[in-house]
Amino acid sequence: MNEERFWLLVSLKLSGEASPAEIAELENLLLQNPGLGMRTELVNGIWNSHATHDFNKEAAFNRHMQRLSNHLSEPVLQYEMEEPEIEAIETERTSFPLRRLVYWLSGVAASLLVVFFLLKSRPEADNSSGIAKNTVTTKRGSKSNIQLPDGTQVWLNADSKISYNEKFQGAIREVHLSGEAFFDVVRDESRPFIIHTNSIDVKVLGTSFNVRSYENEKKTETSLIHGSVEITLRCSPDKKIILKPNEKLIVQNDELQIIGGKASTQEASKQPLLTLSRINYQKKDSSVVETLWVKNKLAFDGEAFEDIALKIERWFDVKVNISGDKLKKTPFTAFFDGENLQQVMEALRITGNFNYYIDKKEVTIYP
Repeated sequence: MNEERFWLLVSLKLSGEASPAEIAELENLLLQNPGLGMRTELVNGIWNSHATHDFNKEAAFNRHMQRLSNHLSEPVLQYEMEEPEIEAIETERTSFPLRRLVYWLSGVAASLLVVFFLLKSRPEADNSSGIAKNTVTTKRGSKSNIQLPDGTQVWLNADSKISYNEKFQGAIREVHLSGEAFFDVVRDESRPFIIHTNSIDVKVLGTSFNVRSYENEKKTETSLIHGSVEITLRCSPDKKIILKPNEKLIVQNDELQIIGGKASTQEASKQPLLTLSRINYQKKDSSVVETLWVKNKLAFDGEAFEDIALKIERWFDVKVNISGDKLKKTPFTAFFDGENLQQVMEALRITGNFNYYIDKKEVTIYP
């Protein structure tokens, strides 16, 4: 893919000079290269927050480049873009020459690449080994794409955290994950890659897969796209599960806690500890449902409303309250591409026949 052509198309779209054919070409490139979607999102956010609210876009450009330069010169880089400034007086937008926009965009794109590769919180000492660690976090309503020192690509979903040793050397490559991430692991047969979560460890040599392990969710999911992975239950390390391509393993976190507490499986619950199933594909374009979030698409596939509420909370950075146990258990299947919170809730309301209201950053749902 020609990156220069890609950023030219983005600049044409931002300046309002892109033709329908060029917009279609840009959308096609984003579908083929999901990693670029994260960078494009940030560029759009930078442009909208620092340009559209300023009376002079050229001044906004200069101000933003100074901020970005300051960030790159600091020993600690921040992942989240700072909150947009609110101008006291709104004035009419002025035109921004395409040549300057392309120049600005190419500079920002290059800077974002550096930020993505170096993005981390302050190094902190590991209490057990004294080894410095890097930690990357995302807030609600945001996502990140990073490259680990071995070249492995990681897409980090909202409200997630990943940490790893700063030098990333040794006999194994280890990361710790809380939240959801899609991994495209560089193959190295001499150095296995291991993801540690609260409930499971995932071991690979080189493959593509998605891991969802939020602390406040009842399930941990591993969805394998290519290659193979070996999954170990942390409470029972002698038992290992091997996943093949297109398979998904669901682990009930509550069950693991009971087993870890020496209780019997009969005392545990009415559902199995482990469920092995197939990953889901969208019929229209064969996209993997479990990884649609990487393409900035919100997907619910037969999920209970109470689980969907957690996704909505992270996606839109809101609080969702549901009244009624029956409504909480109601399953929904829906796919959204760019819709806002109001549009998502209205579509679900029509399907589920419920009521809701939105008050600032809180959504209340009732029968």
